[in-house]
Amino acid sequence: MAERKKNRGCGCCGGCPGCLLTLALILWALMILWHTNKPLPDGLRMEGASVAVPASDITILTDVTAIDAQGQPVITQTIFDHMLARIGAARELVLLDNFFFNSNTGSDGNPHRHLCSELTTALVSAKGSHPDMQIVVITDPINTVYGGHKPPHLRALQQSSVTLVMTDLKKLRDSNPAYSAWWRMGPRWLGHPEPNGRFPNPFSTEEPRVGARSWLSLLNFKANHRKVLLTDDGNGNWGVIVGSLNAHDGSSRHNNLAVEITSNELARQAWASETAAITMSGATVPPSPLPDSPPEARAPACQVNLLTEGAIRDAILDELKLAGKGFSIDAAFFYLSHRAIRRGLIEAAERGAKIRLILDPSKDAFGRTKSGVPNRQAGLDLMTHGRGRITVRWYDTHGEQFHPKAIVIRNAAESTVIMGSANMTRRNLDDLNLETDVRLQCPIGSTPDADLHQWFDRLWFNQGLHATVEFEAYEDPSLIRRVQADLQERTGMGTF
Repeated sequence: MAERKKNRGCGCCGGCPGCLLTLALILWALMILWHTNKPLPDGLRMEGASVAVPASDITILTDVTAIDAQGQPVITQTIFDHMLARIGAARELVLLDNFFFNSNTGSDGNPHRHLCSELTTALVSAKGSHPDMQIVVITDPINTVYGGHKPPHLRALQQSSVTLVMTDLKKLRDSNPAYSAWWRMGPRWLGHPEPNGRFPNPFSTEEPRVGARSWLSLLNFKANHRKVLLTDDGNGNWGVIVGSLNAHDGSSRHNNLAVEITSNELARQAWASETAAITMSGATVPPSPLPDSPPEARAPACQVNLLTEGAIRDAILDELKLAGKGFSIDAAFFYLSHRAIRRGLIEAAERGAKIRLILDPSKDAFGRTKSGVPNRQAGLDLMTHGRGRITVRWYDTHGEQFHPKAIVIRNAAESTVIMGSANMTRRNLDDLNLETDVRLQCPIGSTPDADLHQWFDRLWFNQGLHATVEFEAYEDPSLIRRVQADLQERTGMGTF
């Protein structure tokens, strides 16, 4: 009688390749679930209380790069010089949080201002002249290629007793979760990247080579993307500059937008948001030098508050929900792919709002040519569904980038501006990156409102320069790139 075969299964108690692969996939899925939904570190996603600030204490700062009728560059810059002036005047505190802070220039062939060395010199000089003044620099590990290279300017800051805080990005939620879950399971535990590795530097052929771990860390696609300067003015007044400018040589020709605000109350909001980033990164928070003063008793013209991370998205969507007939919206974006923001703009247009957008054409990146993703696809979506009330123009870049991140919503009485570091993408708005914006609510015709209106109109109508072109100049109906833009926005498997 034939012996009946027994069904033993794999019989390995989890030791066979199939079982190990199954366990690895379960762990990978759990890592994705946790690191996309885990609680944010304390103090992030801040919405500060509105504070009254006179219009005279609010200065709109712009950097414009365009060409004239003869094709020659037209460059006007104000943001960085205001930053240097604030650092030079400070006596109690300089706190700088800046994403891209290095001397790399890329390969676009254009001359660049040495923002990195100028800023480093200003900080070192300020510390040397006022040794008791606290100077804190918070930045992103992209500037060390994630530990693979320690650039001279960061060493110079530390040698001058400037407090340097390298943001601990591991504490943030994962923006590229399918990759980052694998990275957290394996490469993360290989140790910190070592300098002088075997692989080319991803940002500059002139910088030292880096190790594989630097490249593996880069592919997490997450950042402390803030651009904030908090200082006193040497006379007991405190203020901030919040905007889109990176202290990066290769970005020195970019179009940028920032605002300088003098307000002790807003300065305290900035201090609270920045100390949260310091604590998250495991560094020691210095004692606050800011006065614990009552609200300033001055005649207000504007209401101002600080917004970080997901609070920026919520504020923009809330303002868009109010917009309709009788409203106008001007927006200037480096990246636009966030689905809810695009939907909010279309719905505002359906209710009767008139909308103008200036978008970067997504073609120039430090000497490299990009494919137009995601802005050309977003622009097509808005033009198609905007019922004739949305008009898109492209900034006609020539190696530089159109880098502002600002939206202005106006009714008959008031303008609301939300501007700062946050691009209109899932990565920048959905509690993944660190970001800082400010919201200004000012009367129509007040100086901040008028200055923003004049800046936008100059670019829109090419007043005295050639800045923007019609939508058709960069229109892209490609279905493949539309699918690409949508998938990259949804999954995080892209650089925007």
